Amino acid sequence: MKVIENWSEVEAKGMEDFNFKTLPIGAYECIIKDARIHTNKENGKETLKVSVDIASGEYKDYFQKRYDNNNNSDKKWDNNAVKYLAFQSENVSYFKGFITCVENSNVGYTWNWDEATLKGKKICGVFQYEEYEKQDGSKAVKVRLSKFRSLDKMKESQENLSDSVRLLNGSYISYDEYNETKTEKNNSNLFGELNDLVEITDNLLD
Repeated sequence: MKVIENWSEVEAKGMEDFNFKTLPIGAYECIIKDARIHTNKENGKETLKVSVDIASGEYKDYFQKRYDNNNNSDKKWDNNAVKYLAFQSENVSYFKGFITCVENSNVGYTWNWDEATLKGKKICGVFQYEEYEKQDGSKAVKVRLSKFRSLDKMKESQENLSDSVRLLNGSYISYDEYNETKTEKNNSNLFGELNDLVEITDNLLD
């Protein structure tokens, strides 16, 4: 290997501690880090993009730490802590539900139609399991911001928390059942590969 010039002056990267504990599902006190209007490039639909972080407890600043430890030049806030809220026609009631949660969680705050004023406000964020598709086409589960609640409902939300997984098709299945199904599928694929090997071996012996 050729000697790399200015080796002693090169900044070492990729050595950061990424051994973060996986955020468990649960209801957390959150702080809104950013709120802005987002326009979908494909259909032009506008939503309110709300980015949050954990505001207290063992996982305080969880997503800020992940962001700070990301050395990519195009790094973005973890999408697992982002919620896109529609506010047109049939979605108005759900949007008002979010605004009401913010108002109930922040004494003296009243929504004034300026989304910038949402930054820094506290709210309860419920994180649950959600299925996603990897770049190689396989499926896996992540913990993602699912919904908002008022802070006074956080304990109740934690007590009633479901361990169900939201599948890509919008349906739900228990976490244990999801893993069992995935294991069975993997075993089925493995046996299929073994059968193919047997068939090849038999052909070679004929």
